[in-house]
Amino acid sequence: MIGIQRVTQNESGFLPQNLLGKFIGLDYRELEILEHAAILHDIGKIGIDSNILNKEGKLTVSEFSLVKAHPLIGEEILGPVDTLEGVKTTVIQHHERYDGRGYPYGLTGEEISLKARILSVVDTFDAMVTDRPYRRALSYSKALDELKKGAGKQFDPFVVESFIEMLNHKGQGFLIDVGYGLSISLQN
Repeated sequence: MIGIQRVTQNESGFLPQNLLGKFIGLDYRELEILEHAAILHDIGKIGIDSNILNKEGKLTVSEFSLVKAHPLIGEEILGPVDTLEGVKTTVIQHHERYDGRGYPYGLTGEEISLKARILSVVDTFDAMVTDRPYRRALSYSKALDELKKGAGKQFDPFVVESFIEMLNHKGQGFLIDVGYGLSISLQN
């Protein structure tokens, strides 16, 4: 599919976002919304030229503006489906930043839904530990360091802390179970 990232599941079918949501204490309905949002969060990239999405170098200002439109394109695509209301909110907000410097609306802190804050942390971790056209994957420990640096800025500190606590609780083998064993180093 054009512009849609892989969705990684563990053997039980749970997405890493859902495991974090469950660890944090989301109820069944919220987990269901989070699961659908995780699958659909980048659906708006269908409306972005694949040459831009796969560009090896730095994006120009106009190219980045186009990429930043994908949450709103996703909202348009999901718009007619009433049963996806919580999903649409999460899709729209998954690039908002805790400090208000995200997009598309510049929401801050708890103005951003908890599900979108969870998706942001796990999606960013996935992006960091996966090779991209414009850079090599980071190691597990380096990616976690980047999440810690972004806590309170890009990410909700509670969600980052919970993600790290969940990984510590489940052990590093958990990452292999959810499909990261081939793409990252588990060494410090």
